[in-house]
Amino acid sequence: MIVSMKRLTLVGIRQEEADILKALQKAGAVELISVSADDDGGEGARRLDETAERISRFSESLSAIKPYAKKPGFLAPTREEKLEKMQQDVGEAEAASEHIRTILEEKKQIDARLEKDATTLAALVPWADMKQDMASVTSTKYTHCFVGLVDAAAEAAIREQEAISAEFYGEAGNRAAVLACLKEDARLVAGFLKTINWTDVIFPRMKGTPREAMAALEQDMAAGEKRLAELQTELESCGVNAAVLENAADALLIERDNLAAETQVEKDTSVFRLEGWVRSDEVDKVEQAIRSVTEDYYTEYRDPAEDEVPPAVLKNDTFITPFESLITLYSLPDARAIDATPYMTPFYIFLFGIMLSDTGYGLILSLGAWLFLKLKKPTGGLKGLATVLFWGGVSTMIWGVLIGTFFGLDYDVLLGTKDVFPLLIDPTSNPVGMLLFCLLLGIIHLSCGHLIKMKMCLGQKDWQSAVFDNLSWVFILIGVVLAALPMASGFFDPPLNLSWFTALHLDTVGLVLLLAGSAMILLFKGRDKKNPISRLASGFGGIYGATSYLSDILSYARLLALGIATGYLAMVFNTLCSMLMGGSGVMKVVGFLIAVVLLIALHMFSIAINTLGSFVHCARLQYVEFFSKFYEAGGRAFKPLQYKTKHVQISK
Repeated sequence: MIVSMKRLTLVGIRQEEADILKALQKAGAVELISVSADDDGGEGARRLDETAERISRFSESLSAIKPYAKKPGFLAPTREEKLEKMQQDVGEAEAASEHIRTILEEKKQIDARLEKDATTLAALVPWADMKQDMASVTSTKYTHCFVGLVDAAAEAAIREQEAISAEFYGEAGNRAAVLACLKEDARLVAGFLKTINWTDVIFPRMKGTPREAMAALEQDMAAGEKRLAELQTELESCGVNAAVLENAADALLIERDNLAAETQVEKDTSVFRLEGWVRSDEVDKVEQAIRSVTEDYYTEYRDPAEDEVPPAVLKNDTFITPFESLITLYSLPDARAIDATPYMTPFYIFLFGIMLSDTGYGLILSLGAWLFLKLKKPTGGLKGLATVLFWGGVSTMIWGVLIGTFFGLDYDVLLGTKDVFPLLIDPTSNPVGMLLFCLLLGIIHLSCGHLIKMKMCLGQKDWQSAVFDNLSWVFILIGVVLAALPMASGFFDPPLNLSWFTALHLDTVGLVLLLAGSAMILLFKGRDKKNPISRLASGFGGIYGATSYLSDILSYARLLALGIATGYLAMVFNTLCSMLMGGSGVMKVVGFLIAVVLLIALHMFSIAINTLGSFVHCARLQYVEFFSKFYEAGGRAFKPLQYKTKHVQISK
């Protein structure tokens, strides 16, 4: 169901504001509504920015040492910590973070220097044979010097120039060259160099010959690499600080949220006013939280006004609650509508099992989800999805016995029970019968959607919509099933015994329901129109809407498609692996071992891919076909001020 919400107004003493907000945050029951007039001169925003910057520093340091911290197992539960301990760790985390940031900054500087040295070293390689000091290669009062790289093919052209004196270094590709000419010939030589793909070079500001400079660079790079190794070792040793940094980062996240709450509160020198949403079943919880701080306060709770949009909160029993995660994947309901979770849950479990329909796969899925829940102890949406998969696995085991297989093995072949334990419907030998069964399930599913809408309309005292817009389609859908069942009975193996059906004339009843539902739509679809012709046209338009229902019903053919795909894929894997078990002697043993490993890998892949397909397509049948008949989406989530952490859970 959807929990009703109350609008809270709280007035308290300004000096007690911080303590009250902390108490409300601990209770986690109030979603604040900003009523702040920003009269604190930006002090709250400044403190908020400072806290966010500290969180950023801790997160950066934690990311740097995370690879070297002790890693919990995949199924290890999230670490729990007391809030007091987390807050105490902030000081230690500041020192650890500063140390880590110093290491990272030095590493960054050394990396930049090494990159620069490597670039300089590569540029000096062509000049390794030059004997002159690089600083001495420069223009004089009477001569001009050109230093650069040139293609080896242009060397001869340069030597032919009488105005140029040239020295070349290197053996292949681009030759390093030093050219000299008289000052008065410099312009002419520069023009010549443009015609031969010349590239000017500027020597680095280093002493000695290029080879001496290269040796100095190599020595500096070696020292840099050594220091980097030392810093890396030091950084790895900081991995022990990961837990402290996680505690501190989460403590600051809680502090940040509390500071953000302060900026939403209206205040003056003596009092403050807070507005927010509270669940109607948690009013006492809020009162207790406030009274734990002070007795000097005023609160008022009222129902939402017509123009207010309260958050939507779902509340169901223990079995239904995990399936709320499927609702949130789609859209929360409007706060004034109904919760679809109780209606969707049985259908989701039921249809999921048909889609996967292999008892062995269902066993693995349920066992894996159960172990994940017990060992990992997830919370929130992840816990909900894991529980959904658990019940989907249970449904799969049941449907695997009725219409499916066990790891791709036919039950009749596996147990030799063809005459004792026949399948309800065998999709492989009777796909048409299975298809009709799936379409029947679809009609039942859609009819339930209309019945839920009828309930909503009657609750709003709109009996005309309940009868003419919804009961009419229920009549049509049930009428189609009853009228068509005698014709479809022959597709089942063995054929359905409908002697009792015909004795009760249920096929005639179905035809009457079909005609009655059609007449209701034809005559009353346009009941708001006074013109009889327009009213009748609206009725014909409503009847034409049956084509969309045909599309909706055919969508349930995916139950057959996915169920058969799962079974056939598993059987193909079994056949391929059984072929590897042939042969004799050593090859038979080797083939058997390979087949076992391959069989496990292939079936695990099949479980993963077919579970994903079942999850998605089953959800689609709920979202598109079922919800379209009654569901009113558009609600927003309830986001109370509470302890929100990223790395640890707050222990009580």
